[in-house]
Amino acid sequence: MKKIALVLFCLFAATAFAQRPAGSDALNEMLLRLGLTQADLGFRPEGHWTRYPDPADIPFKRPAFDGLMANPLSIYDFMREMALSAEDYLHPEYQGAMSNSLLKVAYYTGVRNYTAQFRDYSASLWAEVPEQEPLLSAIRAIYQETGRVWRFNAMNQASDFPLIEKDLRKAIEPIHPRVQRVVARTVYHLLTAWHWRQTAMRNVNWQEASDCWRIRHLGEMQFDGLEYFPQLDDCARDLDFNSLIYASSKLLESSEQLADTLASLKRSPTDEIDWLSQNLNVETPIGRLVLAGIGDDKHEYSDLLLLVDFGGNDYYRGAIGATPSLEIPISLAVDLEGDDEYLNEDEYLPSQGAAIFGASMLLDVAGKDKYVSKRLGQGAAMLGVGILADMKGDDEYTLWTDGQGGAYFGVGVSIDGGGNDTYKLYGDGQGYGGVGGVGALVDYSGNDHYYSEPDAKVVFRPDYHSKEGKFNYSYSQGCGIGRRGDITDGHSWAGGIGSLIDISGNDVYEAAQWAQGCGYWYGAGFLWDGAGNDQYKATGWSQAAGAHFCIGALVDEGGDDQYTIWAEQSQGVGFGHDYTVALFLDRRGDDKYEVGGDGLGFAINMSQVFCFDLEGKDHYLRGVKGRAYGWNNWEQNNPPVLGTFSSLFSDQVCLFGDLTGQDRYLQAETLTGKSRPDSLMQDNAQIFSPTVAQRDTLSNKRYYGLGVDFGTWSGPPIEAFRDKMQKRYR
Repeated sequence: MKKIALVLFCLFAATAFAQRPAGSDALNEMLLRLGLTQADLGFRPEGHWTRYPDPADIPFKRPAFDGLMANPLSIYDFMREMALSAEDYLHPEYQGAMSNSLLKVAYYTGVRNYTAQFRDYSASLWAEVPEQEPLLSAIRAIYQETGRVWRFNAMNQASDFPLIEKDLRKAIEPIHPRVQRVVARTVYHLLTAWHWRQTAMRNVNWQEASDCWRIRHLGEMQFDGLEYFPQLDDCARDLDFNSLIYASSKLLESSEQLADTLASLKRSPTDEIDWLSQNLNVETPIGRLVLAGIGDDKHEYSDLLLLVDFGGNDYYRGAIGATPSLEIPISLAVDLEGDDEYLNEDEYLPSQGAAIFGASMLLDVAGKDKYVSKRLGQGAAMLGVGILADMKGDDEYTLWTDGQGGAYFGVGVSIDGGGNDTYKLYGDGQGYGGVGGVGALVDYSGNDHYYSEPDAKVVFRPDYHSKEGKFNYSYSQGCGIGRRGDITDGHSWAGGIGSLIDISGNDVYEAAQWAQGCGYWYGAGFLWDGAGNDQYKATGWSQAAGAHFCIGALVDEGGDDQYTIWAEQSQGVGFGHDYTVALFLDRRGDDKYEVGGDGLGFAINMSQVFCFDLEGKDHYLRGVKGRAYGWNNWEQNNPPVLGTFSSLFSDQVCLFGDLTGQDRYLQAETLTGKSRPDSLMQDNAQIFSPTVAQRDTLSNKRYYGLGVDFGTWSGPPIEAFRDKMQKRYR
């Protein structure tokens, strides 16, 4: 103990506990001790930074990326706005008064991260529904818009057969006029959405679109540029995506209006509507229209324009609330209540709120529901917009890959309004922005479990960074992953934005490699958790981490939380490699950290990492070989070798700060678990990496690392992490 104390004293004595500038927050004080200001943070690369892929030459970058890379202290506010949209618009009081909560949440977590050309006001819904035969008139409008024949004739007279109008009138007759009007209005909105989808496709080569349709496994193939699809490249450039987003907004707002109006009709004190007999199944030129009563129904379709189920414990199979083909590009499914089961066994069929070259949505209003699919489902898209919204109930979501809020060249959003939910998948989901995509998973309340299979023996997705490929690539739980083409064919595509937003509850997050606020190759991954005692478990490159020109952030606002990355070659809880910007922030609570490898504010190869615990009695445990607490690799490539030229123009910055609380710092053997007091950090201590004297000897002096335990910080709160926005509801 005496030796440890002496080492600590020698490390800290020269610079410990410097005079605090008046009015300065803890972050600014740390920067001051390093001789930096906030203006020195972030990366603003230029074309002459050899081997740094010029951002101007990387296609499909999302609008927020460059700004957040240049201004990393804006990351918290960026994430907070997404979280506040869920807090405000999924709040029961707002949902009880308005019918646009899903449009609002999808905008702030999905649309605005894809394009800056929209506002969140409304979907501009408009429909003139006639008093007489409203549903028949809406279907007739579909025939007129698509140029299809409504009344056949030959030899100067009307044909005897087929009689479309007569057959439809007979099929619609059992539907109550009030129900007809509500459904007809939605059909008009869907027809408008179909029109905008056709507009979106005007420049797309149909053969290339057909080739793209069956492309799967993108998550597995694109991160290291394993296979290049020129047709994807072409279609992503030629698709008018703003028209698709406009089409999807029609689905989002009209679905909620439809559900709210029908629910109000069902609650009204009248027996005039026989809900058991409200059944309809008819074809239209742009998809099938199905209405189902309050019985326990079985639905199996692959050509749906609109499905509305009024109640019952129902069974769904196939492409429900999804685009089943290029010919059926708009699809909406609404289930009002019941404990339902959704099953899709075809790995090439999008389902459960998934879209390719179109817009789709599945809205389940209430019930304990079960969702099972394989690829591209449960709020997913490729060159489209796919939405899944489940508003109430303890739900189960099971998927192979590509969904639960995931997208490639599109927007995929999964929204859960409440309940103790379980999310399981192999990888590539749960808030996942694949190449050019924006994916978001938003859960409002409940004790939830997010699981991405870690074991390569169970699901074979081995990451070579883990020992003997024992653990999988997860790419989940707030993850943005791009296509690194610099090591293969030279076609590099920017990763997207992946976000997981959980407002409240005691939650569990489990994954392997590359998860829980992680970025890769011009991608950005965000995980934001509000209230609750949460557990975060991963094996490496996770929990505010990333590699190769990316952003990774994890913010937990409150609760006694546990962060665990304890395996061979584990890195995380604030870790960055090769121009990564990483932000880890735990606002309050008595937290426990276990990191077997490098992390807790560790940066290598010109990254910038910010790791802060603002309040609580915390317990830190790191592996004996792990580097942490503001440590960085200032000795490597210094002076720069050929290929590290860009380090001459950029700063490597890594900060660790624990602001208040009586904390405990230990280090332990990875295998035996035997622990001892940490040789680097303790309460009321700080460590520089490199020290001022060491930096003076360097050829490249742009390396700054500092770890500080402030004991009890008595100054103002950190301005960059202050919640500056007003909640609509308390």
